[in-house]
Amino acid sequence: MSNDRDAGGYMGWFLFGAVIGAGVALLMTPKTGAQARELLTEHGGEVARRAQEFASEAQGRAGEWLDKSREIFEEQTQRLMSAFEAGRDAMREEIRRGSSEPRG
Repeated sequence: MSNDRDAGGYMGWFLFGAVIGAGVALLMTPKTGAQARELLTEHGGEVARRAQEFASEAQGRAGEWLDKSREIFEEQTQRLMSAFEAGRDAMREEIRRGSSEPRG
């Protein structure tokens, strides 16, 4: 499951890099100003849309990871508190037993 998330993350970064690379390639090609502006106008919306999709997906994943982290933290906190209480109760029982035994 974690590998699926990692693969999706890598794919997102790959697509993001591809979009940025395409934009840089458009800017670096020897074209007239009018041709470059036309290309940027044509592809600018697509770049913005893909960037927005990437940002939205990243935000969603971050939220999922945060929720899962909180869940794990709460579970571990409960386990630790239970263990602490069990240890405290056992210590009190030993103290109670020790004080009720006759001393020799």
